[in-house]
Amino acid sequence: MIPDLKTLDALMARMQALGITELDYSRDGEHIRLVRGEQGNNPPTNSSAPASTVLSPPVAEEAVPSKAETTIEAPMHGQFYTSPAPDAPPFVKPGDIVTEGQPLYILEVMKTLSRIEAEFPCRIVAVLATNADAVSPGTPLFTVEPLNA
Repeated sequence: MIPDLKTLDALMARMQALGITELDYSRDGEHIRLVRGEQGNNPPTNSSAPASTVLSPPVAEEAVPSKAETTIEAPMHGQFYTSPAPDAPPFVKPGDIVTEGQPLYILEVMKTLSRIEAEFPCRIVAVLATNADAVSPGTPLFTVEPLNA
């Protein structure tokens, strides 16, 4: 299954905004691997695209994440918020070291706001969702590198 262009454009724009050079994304049985920068001697086919796209079928290749990185996913349907208030700074940003129990985001479910905390100490590698995104169970929200306590 080929993902829609909106998804690819959104992922590539997010990668560029966060300065991420490589992203593995899996959802509903589709697997996308995006890599920015020089990849061999092949020129990019679309010069306006900020990242090159490599589509691959879901395979057991996910078994070896780089630097023991893992993804924090949405636990249920809701609205994802990065900060406690519209004018407040985000709870976390890429590069932050997070302790167990530290707030990561707010999830609004049926008009109820729940502050979601880190379940383990980690370093935030990337924030994958945008503030006020509607999310469903399994939506990738953060890429993190777990830290030894």
